[in-house]
Amino acid sequence: MRVLAILVAAAAIVTLGVGSATAQSQAPQYAPPVPGAPPVPAETLSKNVEGTVKKVDSAAKSVQVSSGLLGLGGATMSVTEETKITVQGKEGSFADIREGAKVKAAYESRGGKNVAKSIEVMAAEEKENSAGRPGPGVSPPMGTIPGTSPAQPKTQ
Repeated sequence: MRVLAILVAAAAIVTLGVGSATAQSQAPQYAPPVPGAPPVPAETLSKNVEGTVKKVDSAAKSVQVSSGLLGLGGATMSVTEETKITVQGKEGSFADIREGAKVKAAYESRGGKNVAKSIEVMAAEEKENSAGRPGPGVSPPMGTIPGTSPAQPKTQ
């Protein structure tokens, strides 16, 4: 029973931490008002999200991005003709956005919908180099001496 209480308390702390981290990552960007210009409605201020693409809906032309601890934060955004899409620094299109990709996006709320202003698809981490060895940040399989190739299965 005590273990259950500790687990519930830990989950509550994690949830609170995720909420505040998500709120910080999506804080509206403030631009000082231009003298003589009408006030900008709060709903049109830009927000940012960085995370993993969970869903790409071609019919609705929308992208769902999850961020934060356990993917609890994020946003679903509509992609329009005005959305600037870049893939590894080069101009891209909606078709270049894939589920599982890491992205950075800027969006604003318009009429109750999140509309993407820009989506940057980041490079996937290299898992193996051309020699078949793990790339940076990837540990070799257990039992393998670092700097050597894993044992190849015997063929008969």
